[in-house]
Amino acid sequence: MKLLTNRINRVRSNGRYKFNYPSLFVTLPEYTAHAGQAVTVVRKLDAAQGDNVEPDNADMECMYRIRAADGWEGDAFESELTTEEPL
Repeated sequence: MKLLTNRINRVRSNGRYKFNYPSLFVTLPEYTAHAGQAVTVVRKLDAAQGDNVEPDNADMECMYRIRAADGWEGDAFESELTTEEPL
């Protein structure tokens, strides 16, 4: 997980964001295929619900379940979700 300083939780469930998956990461081709696309946030991941994330820690970056228009679902760090372009 990524460490953050002064984290501000700005991502909302059902919000639409641009998925900025790093182009250097090539081990997950389905993530690479959806890089740059608009996605909808399904929910925040939560260890208490059985998701594979660290228990809530103010110094750790939040992760979210996202869904693309074609139905694909994946997990994204908060920093990979931006509203730089109208969606």
